[in-house]
Amino acid sequence: MGTSRREPSGEEGVRVRSRSHWSEPLAAVLAVASLAAAAGCGGGGTGGPAPIRIGALVPLSGYGLSYYASAFAAATRSINAHGGIKGRPIEMDICDDHSDPIQAQACARKLVSDGVIATAANVSELSMVEGPILDEAGIAQVGSEAVSPEDFTLPTAFLLDGGIFVQAAGGIFGARRRGLHSLFAVTIDTPAGRTLVGSVGQVAKGAGIDVAGAAYIPEAASDLMPYVQAAIQSHADVVFPGLPPAATIPFMVDSRVAGAHYVVMLPAGEFTPADIEVMGGPHAITENDIEFAALPPVSATDRFPALKTFAADMDAEMAAGDRNAAPEHRTGGSVAAWLCIRIIANLAQALPTSDAAGILNELRTSPTVDTLGLTPPWTPGRTGPPSMPRVTNGFGYLSSQRNGVEVLTDPVPFNPLQALRLGG
Repeated sequence: MGTSRREPSGEEGVRVRSRSHWSEPLAAVLAVASLAAAAGCGGGGTGGPAPIRIGALVPLSGYGLSYYASAFAAATRSINAHGGIKGRPIEMDICDDHSDPIQAQACARKLVSDGVIATAANVSELSMVEGPILDEAGIAQVGSEAVSPEDFTLPTAFLLDGGIFVQAAGGIFGARRRGLHSLFAVTIDTPAGRTLVGSVGQVAKGAGIDVAGAAYIPEAASDLMPYVQAAIQSHADVVFPGLPPAATIPFMVDSRVAGAHYVVMLPAGEFTPADIEVMGGPHAITENDIEFAALPPVSATDRFPALKTFAADMDAEMAAGDRNAAPEHRTGGSVAAWLCIRIIANLAQALPTSDAAGILNELRTSPTVDTLGLTPPWTPGRTGPPSMPRVTNGFGYLSSQRNGVEVLTDPVPFNPLQALRLGG
């Protein structure tokens, strides 16, 4: 992650900006989150009941993920306004590891020391450092973004999706359903990137889709146009950019500038509406793309009442002064962060004592855990595929960008590992 990028110029008039430039200053975001944590119930420091802490490991400063903090704050504000957990307010404990291994250890140990009852929607490329510390302390990690092998194997990891591999498998199934026949992959030139392309290539071949080639972008690259041209010259029907958003956005902009006509395959919910606008809105190369993710897109409020609740909570957070809660900053990551807080709070509400041991036991032993109807029935304690034993929900939804908006294209969730006979 963290590849450098250029700012295209010329007739298109498109400027590619860092996600952090679309966000409020970090201090302001965290200030709003702190206010939300105390809203509705009073805080432990004012003579009220002691707060219940939920942790999160999110690199807010490095990857511009301030909308995660806004989603955490929105869920927390709403729950606290309705009495918290048995009269105790929820308090978010967010730690930014700054993508530094030493800071990552310090963050994980801080959450343990602070007594968090669980972590929600962790997003860290250093989860191989942080995860074992939380695991040793018996702290459940709910809905983390699966990045490292530890995310897929630690007994205290409870994933809501199968990570990039399952997302790619879902996209490949969607490509086959559309009658597309060939795929070209683009990724960062790292061992992990090459492993990803190899795995995706095997899945594509198993699905009857030819692999037309791959391009590997050096981490220090500033000009992505040569890799766009390689994708165009492959004549592939589908291009899969296995890239972080900071690199995917300029790749998509350059694809439009170069006049590419391939179909793009992406994880659903990767971009905010502001991102899509930068890429060209309804004229972006991502229009009519293939997207797959464990949760439905934000726009699917007609079929998923929980998304209406999410929108109402985010609207309330925005009204409280948090501009990162505005509709143009809401994405699949926002929904996941909000949902994880709701899941943990609902579990804690039903426990005699709201602590880490109780949450962990509930996740391990409950036949199903309520995901507010956003996924099929979820049994987080079951064992997933042999290579990914903590992937306990392989299901997801196909969606696509239409007129610059991510929309649901199939309301029926499916498991691509099963659909493509890959296990799961």
